[in-house]
Amino acid sequence: MPNRSTLSLICAAILLGQPTAYAEEDPLDLETLFELDVSQLMQIGVSGTASATPTIERLDPASVTTITQQMINDSETRSLFDLLEVYVPNFHYLPHHWEAKHMGMRGIMGDRDDKYLLLVNGRIMNERTHFGALSERDLPMMGDIHRIDVIRGPGSVVYGPGAVSMVINIRTENFNNYSGDQVIAKVGAVEEFQSVEIKKGIRLDETSGIYLYGGISNYKGADQSDSPVVYGLSDTTPWGDELVAGADSNLNHPRNNAQHRDLPKLKLHLNYQKENFDAWLRYTRGGEEMPWSHKVVLESPNGFAPADLQQEDLTTQSVGYQQLTLTMDYKDKIDDTLWVDYRFSADSFDYERKLFNTDLPDNPPENHREDEFLASVIASWLPLPDHALAIGGTASYERWGRESPGYPDADPVSFVLGEMPEWETYSYGLMIEHQWTINDQFTSFLGLRGDEDQYTDSMWSPRAALIYTPTDIDTVKLIASRSVRKNNAEELRLQHQGGENSDPEELKSIELVYQRQASGALLYSASAFFNDIEVIGIDTNTLRSDKVAEYRVGGLELELSYHTETWDIRASHSYTKLSSFDAEEGKSQKISAEPFGYGDDLSQWSNHISKLAASWQFDTALKFNGALRVFWDYQGSQDYIDYTVDQRAASEDGNSSSTALTDPGYTDSTDWAVFLDLGAHYQLAPQHSVSLQGYNLMGLFDDDFNKRLYVINVGNYRADAASFALNYRYDF
Repeated sequence: MPNRSTLSLICAAILLGQPTAYAEEDPLDLETLFELDVSQLMQIGVSGTASATPTIERLDPASVTTITQQMINDSETRSLFDLLEVYVPNFHYLPHHWEAKHMGMRGIMGDRDDKYLLLVNGRIMNERTHFGALSERDLPMMGDIHRIDVIRGPGSVVYGPGAVSMVINIRTENFNNYSGDQVIAKVGAVEEFQSVEIKKGIRLDETSGIYLYGGISNYKGADQSDSPVVYGLSDTTPWGDELVAGADSNLNHPRNNAQHRDLPKLKLHLNYQKENFDAWLRYTRGGEEMPWSHKVVLESPNGFAPADLQQEDLTTQSVGYQQLTLTMDYKDKIDDTLWVDYRFSADSFDYERKLFNTDLPDNPPENHREDEFLASVIASWLPLPDHALAIGGTASYERWGRESPGYPDADPVSFVLGEMPEWETYSYGLMIEHQWTINDQFTSFLGLRGDEDQYTDSMWSPRAALIYTPTDIDTVKLIASRSVRKNNAEELRLQHQGGENSDPEELKSIELVYQRQASGALLYSASAFFNDIEVIGIDTNTLRSDKVAEYRVGGLELELSYHTETWDIRASHSYTKLSSFDAEEGKSQKISAEPFGYGDDLSQWSNHISKLAASWQFDTALKFNGALRVFWDYQGSQDYIDYTVDQRAASEDGNSSSTALTDPGYTDSTDWAVFLDLGAHYQLAPQHSVSLQGYNLMGLFDDDFNKRLYVINVGNYRADAASFALNYRYDF
């Protein structure tokens, strides 16, 4: 049975180096871990993604998907959206006419991306004023990423408010683990883009070094003819163009995935390490254009366009951002049983959104900057044999409504507040976690986090988990937790001005996980979950974020991975089902039509999702790869369409919600969607390699296979273009 010495070795490994994931063909249990020396411990994953105490990955109290740098290179995906969709079970993303794209997990997909946290090296990168997770996701330059850990489920007990549906933690390369000095160049056709990345490591002395990375991309996207927008409603625009339900729109829509304001996407990263001190500076800039909703181009009752509107009067809609982050970490080892991790970080996030009418006089685009200064201290202590304790606290000072340095068209403007004043807030968090190795077979985790600020009621995030390892190859996890999220800063400010405090969004979750390392090459697992969520979402009556419903949803995720020297295969199937739905009285929500008597499914989600990703090392120089994602159908979206059409038919004046309105009998947007990528990598010489990648290749037969329906406007969809990219890598 492991004892204090085992935990001390774990501590030493964390202090001495950045751990990497252990190979699936070499499974670990605690007895095996006890036999390893410190140099071996440095090469395995001992710092839990879902725990605050040091934990081997097998015992992490959550369902976690790890995407390695090799998996990123094999897939050659063009954004974090597609990368996560390829590898993460029960993950999905969809576009939006009014906001940037949305990521979802286990049936939870918001009208803004504020129900999950996106982190870089453990530092939260979310924009908090309006949208949520926005930066990093659209950038095609991913050569600086060492690995990505995705917690499939709640994580507020470790990461704080906002970790409701999932946590995405991007771990960047540093001087100790980077893949070598390298230049990466990519050129995309049909969906047009060019990108260049350069990375370089510099050793300063035996204990210190610098890592430098820079990437730039000119992303033009795909033309309307290759990536058509399709509306579900037939009507005529004020300028005389006819829209036909189910047919490619003939409007001059922005190119799919085109960059914001035609500004190149940028990513710069600088890392300095010396012994137990680590500091990094990161800058990113990105964004995307968005097609118009049918409501923008049609007159009442199907939209709100004025009768004299001309298409050239419409603004090209887009969302853009830039973010600058500085983070410094120091690990202070007190003795073999105690160390303290100190962090200081400063972050500035600049946001802009241009909608259909922001070129009109006296109607500037939404734009604002937010700044955060964060300090945290976490102590990890081994007080007794077989016990580990983590105690920590965070404090942050936030400044809101600042003038945007990147988009200086106007003074700061908020969607909710109008012309934005400047204001300041403070927030605090305290957490504790206890890990107990009960015996050879059982390990328990008990954790609690509390968060507080001026505008929100106290937020508490508890978790209890019991891990059972009856054999060297079998693991069973039972996890119960509660996660929270506070509303966006602009909403909280308005409520505060009205003398109100805001109730946080809450998710209560229970999950049962079984994993079996069937052989050195084969791993399979099953996860069953049940979530009860009091959801804050858009009230389409007021266009304000408020509590709109409480619903319960359950599901099952099946996974298999097979890894040898020549093959890497990862397959999953997930099933998600709405159990019950209680809408708030007087609120208009687009999450499900179940309260109106139409079906019992979630809108904007496919109940069944199947995925397969594989790579094959044909010989020493040639490797093939492929990825298939199947979204079986969107029954909940069809239910909402049917409800809206029937509501219109029963209305005396022909009016109803036009959000999901389609022609009667329309089903095109909610049929199944299939995405297929295929590629080949060839090592030309020891320093030179090339790859050719094809994306969304089912669209070569029928572009309807590649459709992604729009969040809320579920009768509309856009087909991703069948396209190609040529990639070149040079190691120097």
